[in-house]
Amino acid sequence: MAAKRRVLITGAGQGIGLEWVKQEAQDGSTVIATARDPKESPGLLDLEKSARGAVAVLPLDVTDDASVDAAARAVQERFGGIDELVNNAGTYGPRDDRRLGAPPEEVRRVLEVNTLGPYRVTRRFLPLLRQGKDVRVVFITSLMGSIGDGPGGSSYGYRMSKSALNMLGANLAHDLQEDRIVCLILHPGWVKTRMGGSHAPLPLDQSVRNLRRTTMRASMAESGAFLDHSGEPLPW
Repeated sequence: MAAKRRVLITGAGQGIGLEWVKQEAQDGSTVIATARDPKESPGLLDLEKSARGAVAVLPLDVTDDASVDAAARAVQERFGGIDELVNNAGTYGPRDDRRLGAPPEEVRRVLEVNTLGPYRVTRRFLPLLRQGKDVRVVFITSLMGSIGDGPGGSSYGYRMSKSALNMLGANLAHDLQEDRIVCLILHPGWVKTRMGGSHAPLPLDQSVRNLRRTTMRASMAESGAFLDHSGEPLPW
């Protein structure tokens, strides 16, 4: 019997992260679902109870070294390694900040979560990823981080953080070629979530289903690519 795929997801308390946990568990994976404070996500805790051992919930604050380190030690002790890391945790930050209206400390917070968070988590979990099979590292980004798509103004912190995240993913893909670790930079689309809003055209379950399909179909040839949820290339 083949070993279950071990998938770790950050920001699993709601939205894309929670739906990703649900779908992975339904498909037979062992899911390590992390959130800054799992007690604030009753939906995640209910899913852990109903998943019959397929979902393990851990606290993990991507902005805190000690929290990330504690989560990594717990995962190593319990699972030995992981086969897939989904860097999903994120925040939007100031929206109405045209002409640099947001205070720098608010922008710094967005960068800490959206850019340094994935850097911190991936760096700490790399030894566990090297114990996995057919390994994938996913960075959930946004088309708003694309310069080639055309500047739209405002949302400076979010746009800057996602552009920097794209750079992280592309360069990490280059450095991990010898490890045969596929790194993907994925835009989920405009999704019906708390961040995306009720007017978003893409249903949450469809976005995640597409993201997962794109992740598992990718080969080393696609490593480092900036793709939408369906696997279509996006402009940098």
